[in-house]
Amino acid sequence: MARRGVAQQLQAEIKTDADLEKFLARPGLLVLEVYSEWCGPCLGMVGTLRRIKLEVGGDNLHLAICQSDTVTALKRFNKKSEPTWLFAIRGQAVNIFYGSDAPKLANLIIKELELMAQSAPRTMYNIADLQPVEKEALRIKNETIEKAERIETEKKYKKRIDYLNHCTDLIMENLPDVGVTIFGPQVSRDMFKKLSEPADHLKMQCKDRRYLEVSSADFEVVNYACKNPLSADIIEVLDGKELLVCFWKIDPSSGPIPHVLATYAHELTKERVAPPDEEFSAPHPLPPIISPLKVKFEVEVQEGEVWVEEVSSEEEVKLKVERAKSVTRDESRGTKDHDGPDDDGEEEAIEEEEEVHAVAQSAVPDMTFDLNLGLDDDDHVSEEEVEEEEEAAPPKPITRTKRVKIPPIWVANNRRTHATMVYVFFRSQTVGFLPPDPVPEPPHIIMAFEASKRDDVMEVVEATREDIPQYGIFTSDIAGEAKLITNSIYKYDDMAPSRTDRIVLKVNKVQSNTMLTLVQFEPTYCSSNVNSGRLEALKFFPEDYKTDEAVPPDVQKRLTKKKTIVVEPEVVEEQLPSIVSATALTGAPESAVTVAESTEVEPPQPGETLHAEAPAASTDPAVAPTDGTVPPVQGTTTAQEPPNTETAPAPEQATAPEAPTESAPAE
Repeated sequence: MARRGVAQQLQAEIKTDADLEKFLARPGLLVLEVYSEWCGPCLGMVGTLRRIKLEVGGDNLHLAICQSDTVTALKRFNKKSEPTWLFAIRGQAVNIFYGSDAPKLANLIIKELELMAQSAPRTMYNIADLQPVEKEALRIKNETIEKAERIETEKKYKKRIDYLNHCTDLIMENLPDVGVTIFGPQVSRDMFKKLSEPADHLKMQCKDRRYLEVSSADFEVVNYACKNPLSADIIEVLDGKELLVCFWKIDPSSGPIPHVLATYAHELTKERVAPPDEEFSAPHPLPPIISPLKVKFEVEVQEGEVWVEEVSSEEEVKLKVERAKSVTRDESRGTKDHDGPDDDGEEEAIEEEEEVHAVAQSAVPDMTFDLNLGLDDDDHVSEEEVEEEEEAAPPKPITRTKRVKIPPIWVANNRRTHATMVYVFFRSQTVGFLPPDPVPEPPHIIMAFEASKRDDVMEVVEATREDIPQYGIFTSDIAGEAKLITNSIYKYDDMAPSRTDRIVLKVNKVQSNTMLTLVQFEPTYCSSNVNSGRLEALKFFPEDYKTDEAVPPDVQKRLTKKKTIVVEPEVVEEQLPSIVSATALTGAPESAVTVAESTEVEPPQPGETLHAEAPAASTDPAVAPTDGTVPPVQGTTTAQEPPNTETAPAPEQATAPEAPTESAPAE
């Protein structure tokens, strides 16, 4: 008891903000061990701290253990398992130490006591602020996370590119003479007949055409290997628009597919010359079949964005005309000042406005209106309140005009892009040789539980296996820091458990029932959203991770033993009459009485293990004995005398109520 009392006096216990504030008011060097509730303080360092306290520190050294879960200034240490030691003087932090290396900690405490005794100038930090060591560690951690995310993104992108290359290779191999064209939104449905005229001369046949609502995601796939992609501005305008997409079969004798389709696009967009006719005596130009579409829209100016205001050709012509008129006015008035015409124009406009105002005043008689309708003064909004509302209103975003010229037809200049468009827009043409895309992984999160609750958690896992594709035992629930202990729940039973061990699950967030069922076991960690869950799952369960669900032979034997009992023949013979009589009194059904699970006909030997379940003893009055003797049970026989079969009624007399009679098999 004395030792326990010394341990309590050695380190003060801090669990609230008030406790921390009171402890920081103490003089001398303060050493605070920060821990999480689930991990607990480092008990192995108590001896070292006691020795330093008694031999060196004395009253100038004060020790405390702080629970980071409940102290606001120490929240940054929550969920960390590494021992952390804060050094403070006069209520301010001066140093920090990580780990459980007792000699290093002792040397650091002695060094801090010497510096305090020398009154040397120190850099002080607020207890809640990060120290330089923490900032550097946080920077390294963030860089590591960013690097891991970048590597994962690149890996995912490469995997996607490899899959698209595989699909397009199959399409080019099986459909070597096809190409795809995308028409702009200015091409309507009833124009296809005109679009087919140049195609006939180029030996092109339209095998399929569709009016599809395209998206920017479609163009992202189409442009992955394209050398002449549409610009981002054009794709932004086309996003969500319904476009005509045509699937062409081209005669190989016409030439390469991109070249033939480019010629087809040129025939549609070039200006034509019509021969003389009744209206025109000479050849005259005709507009192209399809023309570009000019679109103008407003976009919000981003912070720090620098742009040059775009001016269309038509507006430029108007500006030139206005400038020419102003120059003409200047020459007529004999002045070169460009401000003069503008000033005269303004004066003329003011005079006209004054004349209109005077006429309006003369037309309307002088009338006064009393607009006081007797409303309460409380409802009146003062000018100051109006000004406050105007000031509170958010400023309007700055916008600029953007102009985009949408081509009437777009043709890719390489075969792989045409194969990609077949993959995106005409997937039905590839059913015979291209398998369907793999089902994308559903959104998921990470849930962690104490390893001691693994049996309860695994019951839910086995019941909802489709929603929990992966699980394992780890040293903690911190993604990136936790180390895998085992991928088998059975192998962990033979290991030395630790209080920090966690069973981590990857839970698909398709149905919320699984998550709700698991919440009852009080998870120690749960992902905040599916994006965090995806990144955390990659750290816990990389692509090459496989959960080991095989049951080891020794575990299988243990499970089998739990389901079996040892039955002696004498015990069965002694207890069978009481079981049968109890069943007859309570009226329990046949399935309620279980004696043995073995279905073997041979009688059991002494010491033989029998399964717990067995065929039920018959309570049918038609076959029950009349003299109180116990009928034989299938799978068991008495050791002293053979079963009495004389008291059993004849098979033809055994009839069940409301059922046709059947002959019982002879034993």
